[in-house]
Amino acid sequence: MTATDLIAELVAPDAVRTAGLAGLLDAIDTRPGERPEETLLDLGLVDDRRLALSLAWRSGRPYQGLRGLVPDPRLFLYLPLSIANRERCVPLALRHESLRVASAFLDPDLGYLDGRFPNLRVELVVSPRREILAALQEVAL
Repeated sequence: MTATDLIAELVAPDAVRTAGLAGLLDAIDTRPGERPEETLLDLGLVDDRRLALSLAWRSGRPYQGLRGLVPDPRLFLYLPLSIANRERCVPLALRHESLRVASAFLDPDLGYLDGRFPNLRVELVVSPRREILAALQEVAL
């Protein structure tokens, strides 16, 4: 199941029946570089926790809540804060040659890591966008 299919299940049923998800996503003006899912979250058409739980369940990735998390600033040496903000990700832990990263979406662009740390394996977990943004705010302070 694609992220678009999943969002179709999560968006208000009346909106989906009226316009269909493709029409709904096409009708929404997104900001440059922003995912349509983010716009749906911003408009309150999809709950971020519900989206994260559904993404985790459907993809087989673990769900991890981040309430109260203060990320280790040293981990941003691997995943710079600018990329983490853009991709809605937070590095959580580094164990052996594996970096555990919380992401609000299934497809973050973490190609930077492949180029810079070719032997580092990325373990993605799914977290609510609001909690990721709060954790990133803690690092920025």
